[in-house]
Amino acid sequence: MDDALVTRWLLAFFGACVLGPALGALVGRWAGFSVGVAIGTLVIGLTGLTGAGVAVWEGWKNSADSMAVPGRLIEFEDDRPVVEFTSPDGATHRITGLGGSQPRAGPGDEVPVRLPQGDAARARIDDLQNASGLAIALGLFGLLPTLFGVFFTAQAVSERRGEVPPRPPTPAQRRRRTQLTVIANVVFLGGFAVSFLGEDLTRSLGAGFMIVGGGGLLHFIAQSLPPAAMPFHTRFIFVVVGVGFAAFGLVARLLGG
Repeated sequence: MDDALVTRWLLAFFGACVLGPALGALVGRWAGFSVGVAIGTLVIGLTGLTGAGVAVWEGWKNSADSMAVPGRLIEFEDDRPVVEFTSPDGATHRITGLGGSQPRAGPGDEVPVRLPQGDAARARIDDLQNASGLAIALGLFGLLPTLFGVFFTAQAVSERRGEVPPRPPTPAQRRRRTQLTVIANVVFLGGFAVSFLGEDLTRSLGAGFMIVGGGGLLHFIAQSLPPAAMPFHTRFIFVVVGVGFAAFGLVARLLGG
């Protein structure tokens, strides 16, 4: 990943972390708490998601204009892999990857390298962490504030319109909701159990957190069966929890190999 791109978007994201709450506090003074929090979290979240999108686009362009060459792991420096490769002109180069990448490789092992056409200085280790680390980080830390922003936006709309009492369900509707809620609870608890199974803790946590996330989303569906049991912004909490767990689980699973 281009160092300039990483620096630019990390600065933009940290700037949004400062600007968002400040702007939200100003707006919240006259528009209300929910509106202020919604604006603050959306500024942070959408900045992160935009940066993730740009990182994915730039990564795709760089991959299309590059070639794969074999590299060899030389050593680890402060947990960062040092890889040596030979460019088409016969010159030997060394590059350093991100800390924690290539966890299962040892000195002497072959490591894939992505070499941009005619620019060995921009070569990188061709693994998920080095190729998509910025997109994953910005996407993950942009997703959760965006979800909170949606939650507080829905809450602000509900406050303006006023609460509408839910229509009582029929016995059949109540029975379907109860059945799906039980299934969601089983999935939710099963996810925590899976998190501690297996020899590879990272992979187990990844799988378990994704299952927990699925349980949270099932709870949202159960409470959304007509007639909805609660207002949308209250039900949306299950989406925040479900997507949050699933996203962290997916990242752990991918980085775990």
